[in-house]
Amino acid sequence: MNKKNRRGGKAFANTLHREIFFLISLTAVVPAAVTAFALFYLIFSITAEQMGIPEAIGYNLIPAAQRTVGVLLVAVPICVAVLLFIAHRITHRIVGPFDRIVRELSEIAQGTRKGHIFLRKGDKFQPLVDKINNLIDKALRA
Repeated sequence: MNKKNRRGGKAFANTLHREIFFLISLTAVVPAAVTAFALFYLIFSITAEQMGIPEAIGYNLIPAAQRTVGVLLVAVPICVAVLLFIAHRITHRIVGPFDRIVRELSEIAQGTRKGHIFLRKGDKFQPLVDKINNLIDKALRA
């Protein structure tokens, strides 16, 4: 692989990458938080409706709440972390090639670069780059 094709070690390539990742983060964190709250509230409300004696509510509700909190404190962060990891990898495969295409097209337009645009294996926009490379070939032949 050409060293010019490698991305730096930055967590986020640019502002576009941060914006996309922030949007995906919200779509992971907000539903997880709402679900956790709804589950916690559901357990409390169902348990409280089924029992009429306050001492029994406290005796049964506190252990149920502790178990629920324990499960939520472990499960929700793990699920959100996995989703965010996957989202970061996917957005990196989209934003990196986008920046590369824009940069290399600018270099070709300025005349400082000649030849095709190459993307790494697995990067998105390969069909677009193939069409651009066809245009470059036609322009070189003319």
